[in-house]
Amino acid sequence: MALLTITAFVIFASLLYFWVKHKYAHWEKKGIKSPPVVPFIGHFGRIITFKESIDGFTKRIYEDFPNEPAVGTYRCLTPAVVLRDPELIKQVMIKDFPVFEDRGIRALDDPINDNLFVAEGETWRILRQKLTPIFTSGKLRNMMPLIDKCVGEYLEYVDGLVARGVEHEVRDLSSKYTLEVIGSCAFGVDMDVFNEKENIFRDVGNRIFSPSLLSRFAQFADFLIPGTLNFLHKTKLYNINERTQTFFLNLVNKIVGEREGRPKSRKDFMDLMIELKEQKFVEKREHDKVAKLEMSPELMAAQAVVFYAAGFETSSATMSFLIHELAFHQDIQQRLHDEICAVTEKHGGKLTYDALSEMTYLEMCFDETLRKYPIVGTLIRKALVDYQFPGTKLKIDKGTVVFLPVGGLQSDSQYFENPDVFDPERFSPENKGKIPQCVYMPFGEGPRHCIGMYS
Repeated sequence: MALLTITAFVIFASLLYFWVKHKYAHWEKKGIKSPPVVPFIGHFGRIITFKESIDGFTKRIYEDFPNEPAVGTYRCLTPAVVLRDPELIKQVMIKDFPVFEDRGIRALDDPINDNLFVAEGETWRILRQKLTPIFTSGKLRNMMPLIDKCVGEYLEYVDGLVARGVEHEVRDLSSKYTLEVIGSCAFGVDMDVFNEKENIFRDVGNRIFSPSLLSRFAQFADFLIPGTLNFLHKTKLYNINERTQTFFLNLVNKIVGEREGRPKSRKDFMDLMIELKEQKFVEKREHDKVAKLEMSPELMAAQAVVFYAAGFETSSATMSFLIHELAFHQDIQQRLHDEICAVTEKHGGKLTYDALSEMTYLEMCFDETLRKYPIVGTLIRKALVDYQFPGTKLKIDKGTVVFLPVGGLQSDSQYFENPDVFDPERFSPENKGKIPQCVYMPFGEGPRHCIGMYS
């Protein structure tokens, strides 16, 4: 019996060894270089143990293989590829976008994932078309009085801190300001962030961007065994999104109850969502095909989540990094201050949409901040079919996840001289056009770029 057990174990171990070896020969067979792997973990060990972010990982791969257009990697046992060559990236983001239109991050069949950021296929196309009107220049112009009110409250709060000699952290201040703006412009809600009390909206943001250990473990399990999150959700053992989804569903239902059937006076995000809800179904026509999507409370809540999360974190982080750089570069700070004063004086001392549009140096400073500190340091796409990159030996299978290392590209001296130096002149009107396409991508690129990119 003991001999039989040992023999069975040896056979099982041998089969497992050759199976794993076969799995990790994927890129070698395709002639694509790949770093050494750890069995079952692949190249995601540091990510799994929270020692490295996905952005740090792709930037490291980018820098470790300077002469390779693409580098093969493994998410545990699953092949994925990091593209380094801007021309290959252009194929993914623009030229062959229909092949790579999905992000490949929708791990859970849950209503909250039917949002503009995560949604796939027809759902994404319909949402994109219907939500784009929020960011027209006219809509943003109408929101300026709301933003100006938030600015006034922010300045009053900061003045109070300075008068009392209270030390304050810039990131926290920026977060409070952006949260107040989103609450006002998107939901018509007073977030009441300029006080020292606990704030439920800040708590929700912390849950989204600082997930619990249990959430991280569930995500790791899904990396190792795809479908784990769905299994946990369907069996009601664990729902990673439950608290966030419930909060935003209640918020949306409350706002809809207060506004539905009344004139759409604010013209904000929720007014648009209510207009779509009143149509019951939203549709997208393309040639002779019509795709429909029911605008349910759950779908509205899903959009609310992504608008809250994307607007809150990205804006506050960018503001914080810009303020940090201005503190170290007094000459840049002075030039920016002079421009703001001159333009606002020209517009009667008011901060208007037109005034902001004329602040060229301010835009240059923001562009350089986003280059040096990209909020989304890695873009992700998924191949919907087997795909051969034109003019190369690189062929990827259907379902392969493609990582685009924004952080690596934007800190590469090949494209940006002295990349560690904060230099807004890179983005002057005469220099900006010299940057190769798909090298600077803080808002993404192609049809699926950030919906607020041109706002």
